Amino acid sequence: MSPLQQQERGLGQFSWPIFMRMMRYILPYWELKAIMVLIVFTTVLSVLSPAIIGDIVDMVESLSSGAEINVGGGVEDLAYFVLLPFSKWLTGLAGMRINYGMLLVFSFSLIVIAALDGLITYAERYISTVVAQKASFDMRNALYNSLLDQSFSFYDQQRTGQLMARATSDINMLERFFDMGLRQGVSTVLLVAMVFYSMVTLNWELTLVSMIVVPLIFAATLKYSRTVSPMWRTVRDQLGVITSVLQENLTGIRVVRGFNRESYEEHKFAAECEKYFGINVTMAKLRSFFMPLATLISSVGLVAVLWYGGNQVIAGALSIGSLVAFYLYLTRLMQPVRMLGFLTSMFVRANAASERVFEIMDAKVDVHDKEGAQELKTVEGRVTFDDAWFSYDGKNMVLRGIDLDVKPGQTVAILGATGSGKSSFINLIPRFYDVTRGAIRVDGADIRDVTIKSLRKHIGIVRQDPFIFSTTLRENISYGVEDATLDKIREAAAQAKIDEYIEGLPDGYDTKVGERGVTLSGGQKQRVAIARALLKNPKILILDDSTSSVDTQTEYEIQLALDELLENRTTFIITQRLSSIKKADYILVLDNGGISEKGTHEELMRHDGIYRKLYQTQVAAEGGGAF
Repeated sequence: MSPLQQQERGLGQFSWPIFMRMMRYILPYWELKAIMVLIVFTTVLSVLSPAIIGDIVDMVESLSSGAEINVGGGVEDLAYFVLLPFSKWLTGLAGMRINYGMLLVFSFSLIVIAALDGLITYAERYISTVVAQKASFDMRNALYNSLLDQSFSFYDQQRTGQLMARATSDINMLERFFDMGLRQGVSTVLLVAMVFYSMVTLNWELTLVSMIVVPLIFAATLKYSRTVSPMWRTVRDQLGVITSVLQENLTGIRVVRGFNRESYEEHKFAAECEKYFGINVTMAKLRSFFMPLATLISSVGLVAVLWYGGNQVIAGALSIGSLVAFYLYLTRLMQPVRMLGFLTSMFVRANAASERVFEIMDAKVDVHDKEGAQELKTVEGRVTFDDAWFSYDGKNMVLRGIDLDVKPGQTVAILGATGSGKSSFINLIPRFYDVTRGAIRVDGADIRDVTIKSLRKHIGIVRQDPFIFSTTLRENISYGVEDATLDKIREAAAQAKIDEYIEGLPDGYDTKVGERGVTLSGGQKQRVAIARALLKNPKILILDDSTSSVDTQTEYEIQLALDELLENRTTFIITQRLSSIKKADYILVLDNGGISEKGTHEELMRHDGIYRKLYQTQVAAEGGGAF
């Protein structure tokens, strides 16, 4: 079963293992324990208020009728005996009657409870935000690190927008859950338990009457949860599609405008947004139906309590204060019960978001360090291909039986038509991909037996389309070398023939370039990339058509610098300009994944092969004469 099919099969299924794995990002923080303690305090205060109000009602009734104060049971009785000592102290201090002193203390206690509740809630929410930020920070870093560790084959199958959506919107969803959903969930469960206990201690018969509607609310909540669960995963995936379309269009805006396809892209983007809109509208309909339904069911319960409780008050079996307290408890019970739909959807959304995040974290890394891999500390530069075969999909071979032994300091030029395997050839050396069969060795060591970082430390690469970061030129050139001095940076830039241009800028090496180096020309970008590789001073150098975007004069200047730098450095060059590789020790001509010709320029020109024909064609096109 493919990953996509597995993903579709798992839609809408709330997974406790995934939920518990998500919780491991927040459970280690001690602040979470502090939040739980604060939730207990706020819940206790919330439970005390109705009991005190019930006591006040009974107190006023007793004072007005001249009868003795009749306190209800349970929490009402607890509140009465907690506040009675303060009432006696106040009456003795102020010289007032005990009944009036009790009324004053009980009433003022509600203000104190409200103030304490406000202070504790403030601390609870502040700490909750801090710990949520910490947990989401850890998860975001873990996701980012897993993306950095992934093989190139992983990115061959993924859309950038989908990855961006998981690293941004999905993590933000988890952050909201950690901040509010988890806190509200614990608070709701604790409040329901304590309120239910308070209701039972007040009047168990009235509690049974009120519980008639609870199964109906739970049934409605369960139905709602099962309906919206698969929709949340669809929403997250569709948001990733929208992000992908947006990212592609912004990256390729010049192509879009150059081919006058703005209208087409607008319709394509609108179609994806319409899907996203439709799913959210459907969910809004369900949510809009569930919330009033839960309120209606709760109202039926309240009416039943008022009717039955009123009859008990008339019969003298229940005090008015107890009925008021019970009613307040029931309203506080119904509030979290009505929130079950919201909390359920938040739990489901968090589960769906964490599932998408963990899919990336758990993705198999095709190219990784084997157990016991050794550090490649020093390198002479000998590179050997030993019957190397390679396939991207495990079936169709891109390279076939490559045998090659490059001695330290030698330069190998690689030629071939599009699709002949040139890029695949050089991607195997730094282990961007692993060979399917055979082996590649550096100084006799199989590169799969050494750590990837230590291998790539000795390899410098200049791509055909170099990536320039949106930072300063100084940082771009020194990207591969930590703590590089400005003198070393200038030296590398001079060797790449880019120093004069940089020195002429107002801010020199501190000049910031635009995104992907938009303020630089193609030739300037490649010279910056060459300077970056030269500063690293690698023992093995890979030049992937690195002079394709420069003019003939600039190429000549760069070649003069490279002629000196290629000494004692094993170099692999892919280029379309054959004039720049005439001095190479080896020239390989790839055809259909294999080496069809191999030798020096002079050796290959003596044979009527692919190289000779390519050279004749290029010289003729450039207006050259004899060869």
